[in-house]
Parts: sequence; C-alpha cells; structure tokens
Amino acid sequence: MTDYLYIFYDVCVVGIILITLYQGSKRGFLRSAVYAILIVAAFFVSWFGAEALSPLIYDSFIHETVIDTLTDTASKKDPVTVVSDALTSGDYGTTVSDSEIGEIISGASDLFNELAETLRENGSQDSASSIATGVESSVTSTVESFLFSDYIINALETLGAATGDMSEVVNVFLTGSAEETAATAEEEIVRPIIELALKIIVFLVLLFVLRLVINPVSNMFKFANKIPLIGALNVLLGAILGAVEGLITVYGLALLIKLVVNVSGDSLIFLNTDTIELTYIFKFFYELNLMG
Repeated sequence: MTDYLYIFYDVCVVGIILITLYQGSKRGFLRSAVYAILIVAAFFVSWFGAEALSPLIYDSFIHETVIDTLTDTASKKDPVTVVSDALTSGDYGTTVSDSEIGEIISGASDLFNELAETLRENGSQDSASSIATGVESSVTSTVESFLFSDYIINALETLGAATGDMSEVVNVFLTGSAEETAATAEEEIVRPIIELALKIIVFLVLLFVLRLVINPVSNMFKFANKIPLIGALNVLLGAILGAVEGLITVYGLALLIKLVVNVSGDSLIFLNTDTIELTYIFKFFYELNLMG
C-alpha cells in the first residue's frame, strides 16, 4: 500500500485544478478574470514581499542570536582535538602527535593533504588520497554535529547545493578564531537555510491574507453573470482562468510540503523527496524554485 502513496499527490493536484476550473466556469469570464488578476497579483505581491521581508526579519530578530550561539559553541572545541580524534577513528596504522597537528594546522596551506603525507611518513600504509578524504569527512561530520542544530543538519542534508560551502566552515574553524568560524557558518550555512524557511512562511501568510480580500472584491462583479456573453465561451474562459487559481494553489501547497520535508530531515514516511520524485505531476510544482 505504501508503494503507491505517491499517487495521492497527483490526485490532489488534479482534484484542486478541476475544482478551481469548475468554480471558474460557474463564476463566468468577467468575474473569473477579475478573480484571476487578483490571484496573480496576490501571488507576486506575496513573492516579492517574502523576498524583501525575510532578510529583514532574519537580520532584526535572528542574526545576532545565531552569531552568539555559534561563537560560544565554536569556542568550546579545540581544532587539534577534533583532528586528532578523526585520525584515531580512521585507524590509519600510525598516529600524529598533537604538537605536530598544531604545527600543520598553523602552517599548512593544504591541511588534509599535509596530514596525510605526515601519516605516510610515520608509517601508514593507506594512500595519501584516501587518508586526506577520510580525515576531511570525519572532521566535517564532527564540526557539523557540534556546531549546528538538528534542524540545520537535516535541512543541510536535504537542500545541499542551496546552501554555501561546508568545507569553508571547516577550514575557518581549524585555522581561524571562534568569531570567524561563527561568521562563516552563519553566512554559508545558517542564513540560507533560515531565510529560505522564512521566505516560504512569509509567502504563504501573505498569500492567505490577500486571498481573504480577493473574494469580496470579485463578488462585486456578480452582475456580469447576468450579461448575455456568448454562453459557452463565457463558461470556457471562466474555467481557464479558474485553472490559474488552481495552479497557484498547488504551488503554495508544494512550498508548504517542501518546508515540512526540510524541517523533518526528509525522514517522514509520506512527506519525503523519494516519494515525491515518483509523482508524475506534483514533482513539477515541488521542484519549481521561484523562492531562490
């Protein structure tokens, strides 16, 4: 049964569009035209409003707290210890002293390759490339786990390319100060994730509020249904414009689901990208990236 859960998404898309198409045909052309224009206007007002307001909200209420939290967290971890633990867990057949690690961190331009070469000189039989890759992966995982909350880690795994460069955060943590680490982590990782969530939330709230205004305004044009306007054409054009409302509604639903998927770390049985990728119609709206 669960293998076919994805069909529900496409059924909902078709259902929403058919319902709004029918409502548009009942409203007729002129009233549907006014309604569609208002819906499209509400969409763009909400879209641009979200683009403008989300950075403002982030900078006003979130930025300082994020920086303070990241600085405090980064200051509690010793880069030498993090690298040493990564070397130990890798079981490379030899060790590097903390003093050697400290010297490499402070002087190497290519930290992980330098560590790999040192391990090789100390007797490790692993190749330099596998050592460098393994240590970098271990250190990156450690930095992620102590620096970021579960939500940020889940969103980072889900969004991937939508965020900045995690390797840059790791390099700054190893070679820079706690304040520099916090600034880089905030700019590269935290800000893009939280701003995207804020954009979706602000967009949906604005769209909902504006839709409350749309119905009363469009009802002012009910008189148009009494005007004999080439019957079938009136119904057809009204239905087409009603479908526009349906498309916007489905996109708003897709944004909401994307937010849930990101927050949950793509771990829910029904609300996950694997299920959505199986859909034929809904995935088009889900993958439509208008929010940046």
